[in-house]
Amino acid sequence: MPISLGAHAAAEESALYGLLKNATKIGGVFDLGYREASVLTNDRWLERAHGLPQHCLVLAYPTGLDDPAKAAQDVLPEDRSILLLRVARETSLPNQADLVHLRAEHTDRAITNYYRDSDPPAPTTDVLTKSMMQQAAFRCRILGTFVEDQSGSLVFGKDVDAVYAAAGYVVAKPYGASLQTVVDHVELPMGERIDDQHGDDAPNADLPDTDETMTVGTLRYSSARRREQVGAKEGRPTEVDVKVRPKDFVAHKTAVFGMTRAGKSNTMKVLASAVHLYSHKTGTKVGQLIFDPAGEYAYANRQDKTALSQLGDNVRIYRLGATDQDRAKRIRPLSLNFFDPSQIDGCWSLISTFLSASQVQYVKSFLNSDPSRSPAEVEEYGDKRRLEAVRAMYFSALIRAGLRPAADWRYSLPVNQHTRALLALVNGIDTGSEGTTYLSLGARHLLAACERIARQANAITRANATTRQKKYTATDIEAVHLWIADESIGGSGDSGVDGVVDMVSPTGSAGGWKQLLGMKPYHAAEATSDFAPAIYADLARGRLVIVDLSRGGDQVLQTCAERVVTEILARASKRFREGKPPRPMQIFLEEAHRLLHRDKFNQASQSSDPYVRLAKEAAKYKIGMIYATQEVSSVDEMILSNTANWVCAYMNNASEAQKLSKYYDFADFAEQILTADDRGFVRLRTDSSPYTLPVQVAKFDLRMVNDVRRACGLDPTEPSYDFAPELGDDDNFDDCPDPDDIYDAKFSPPAPTLFDSAGV
Repeated sequence: MPISLGAHAAAEESALYGLLKNATKIGGVFDLGYREASVLTNDRWLERAHGLPQHCLVLAYPTGLDDPAKAAQDVLPEDRSILLLRVARETSLPNQADLVHLRAEHTDRAITNYYRDSDPPAPTTDVLTKSMMQQAAFRCRILGTFVEDQSGSLVFGKDVDAVYAAAGYVVAKPYGASLQTVVDHVELPMGERIDDQHGDDAPNADLPDTDETMTVGTLRYSSARRREQVGAKEGRPTEVDVKVRPKDFVAHKTAVFGMTRAGKSNTMKVLASAVHLYSHKTGTKVGQLIFDPAGEYAYANRQDKTALSQLGDNVRIYRLGATDQDRAKRIRPLSLNFFDPSQIDGCWSLISTFLSASQVQYVKSFLNSDPSRSPAEVEEYGDKRRLEAVRAMYFSALIRAGLRPAADWRYSLPVNQHTRALLALVNGIDTGSEGTTYLSLGARHLLAACERIARQANAITRANATTRQKKYTATDIEAVHLWIADESIGGSGDSGVDGVVDMVSPTGSAGGWKQLLGMKPYHAAEATSDFAPAIYADLARGRLVIVDLSRGGDQVLQTCAERVVTEILARASKRFREGKPPRPMQIFLEEAHRLLHRDKFNQASQSSDPYVRLAKEAAKYKIGMIYATQEVSSVDEMILSNTANWVCAYMNNASEAQKLSKYYDFADFAEQILTADDRGFVRLRTDSSPYTLPVQVAKFDLRMVNDVRRACGLDPTEPSYDFAPELGDDDNFDDCPDPDDIYDAKFSPPAPTLFDSAGV
């Protein structure tokens, strides 16, 4: 009685048969284990299959399974499965020594015949011997087993459930539709499967899924591609599309490893496009934040005239030092108005981040002054006056450091009659009438007044008791008592005052206000809001935000980025505590080795580091990270172990490849990672992919942009000419005078001798 092969096994539309329909036989298995299999082949079969490159995917199946008419009778039900193998390396046959001897003898004969001058030539190799010499064997990694479920659909298991000594497996190289089926196969990751235990859910498990996938590149087995191209012309293509499930990247960690110029930035753009597509197709607001230190995301690429901002109308760009021309393009300034009371919290946070590494005592005292405390929220009159005095000194230090408020900006300086008498000595200040408790001063006069007050306050504070008693009267102390901390000498008792006074009027070799020079790039008098909450608000609404930091140095980049990440974490943590649903977000981090290195995770003092917190807490807030770096070892192992998606390009360091080999099946690709330096040639492993694939990542160009726009229901866009400003070609060396000119000016050249003047 015939035995049916599942629900559809006897028909040509059987999923197993479909998997073998477009496949070229290359040999058979002669040694099968649980993890590896050895395949016997020969040159003729390999030629017909257009070669068998390393990492090539091949299928091993019982004899007769590829014939629907015979499979029902010739193949036992429990054997109706297909093993998926990956070619790992060449291996030896039992008679390998004899084969090598025959090949050497044949090669010697061929060379001899070529150079032989006399006839007759040496006899050629007979057909049988030549056939034996063409035998070869390959060792293959077993990736798993394809079987059919009761509905006739393909199901993949990541191992084998039986090993036969004489298995009789035929091996074929899939191409076209069959290979596309293998590459497209996905399995729901742990935490998303229907039968998973509740409570072990993945961070994105409750987010909606979509059948919509995105093509990120093509399958590519090797750096040399001639045979792949020939196979495609003859109707047996192996460069099939590689598609990803966009949800894999949402609320998960994604690593992008590779040398500079290996295509990491292009890959990041492709991943951002995939998440953008997911957000649109599911109606889920997923904000994406990209810190752009080189301007390669904010500006259009000159080669293909494509910019990430062309994906849709929900892209926002923040630029450090945005010009009027930038603002006309709706590019928002990445700056704060340091003299706007409504933005003072953000400004002080920025200053605190900028100066946090300083070990100088007066800087630490300054950070303790906290001028962000609002006088308006204090009821006690004395406390209010002290806070107003601190703010006056704070604003003065900023002005002295070169930050300029708006032309009509003024500040109310708290004074008494003795303070007014002291300031009467300062040119241009109207000290007001009797009983005046505030002086409304512009920037220039506020600085002059505070410098005068600070000098006297410092002098009184630093004088010993005898000198203070001889030199200063009670009136002198009363004039500046708001700016003196020591209550024993008539001060206000505010411990933060001394630090801010020292910034305005530094003593000795202290830099004082010079510590704040680095704040100038962050200040814009016309800034109307704090950029960190504004960026968070954009992300909460599912927008793609690009923070262009190309016009600032490393310190500017780091400070701005930390400010924004801190804001995001603070908001996410607050929603979590209040029991509100998290807002999914993605944060892209370039040069991640500076932010996620293991030293940060080993130091308890760094527990407040925003990137350490991001790595540890991101999952519960549904915040995903896409981090790119050159070295695997520079990233803390806790992050690597919790990274769901991996993109590995060329690396030239064997120890880094070895480190990578500890994860998934990247050990199979270690040699290729060290040698194949083709740009965009990566090894890709996603959360729902059951096996790693070698992929040529697609170029992020106008075609990809318009494909995404079309999928989102938008009209195609035109090329963008918003390029990054070109640097001038002329270099007049203004910043580095010619040492020859300096030397000649200091040491005049000797007068010419008689022989020199005579031309001898």
